[in-house]
Amino acid sequence: MTLPIAGWYPDPEDQARLRWWDGLRWGALAPQPDAAAPHVRAVPAEASPRPPAPSEYHLGVTDPPLVGRKARVARDRATRSANPFGYAGLVLSLIAFIFNLLAIPSILGLVFGAIGLARASQLTGQRITGFGVSLAAVILGLVAGGWFFLRVAQLLG
Repeated sequence: MTLPIAGWYPDPEDQARLRWWDGLRWGALAPQPDAAAPHVRAVPAEASPRPPAPSEYHLGVTDPPLVGRKARVARDRATRSANPFGYAGLVLSLIAFIFNLLAIPSILGLVFGAIGLARASQLTGQRITGFGVSLAAVILGLVAGGWFFLRVAQLLG
């Protein structure tokens, strides 16, 4: 629904008065325009659509809070959109435990996790920063890299 532009409109509750519509919600009341108030100009009804009446206007109506699995999915989606580097680092660090050719996935997981930590510090004050995911990526990248170099040392030595 598109809302009409700001202006003075007939009050839906009392047609003898005008009410200011600021483009989002109803404001102050004014008497009908006459010679005493030349600055108050009524907008003709045909000029633009009627704004919703105050009883029709619902401010702050939100969806019910999510719980359970839907809440976790929504939180994960918000983390991925707020800090994709931390999430990518976590995925790469976890892949490094399965397939760590030349320690590349663990190093990439460590680098992306560090970038995610820097991004999380920039998002301070927001609800979801991705700090925990980025920190987990750095720790798991270090562990996977250390495990790789330990196995290489065992094979070579």
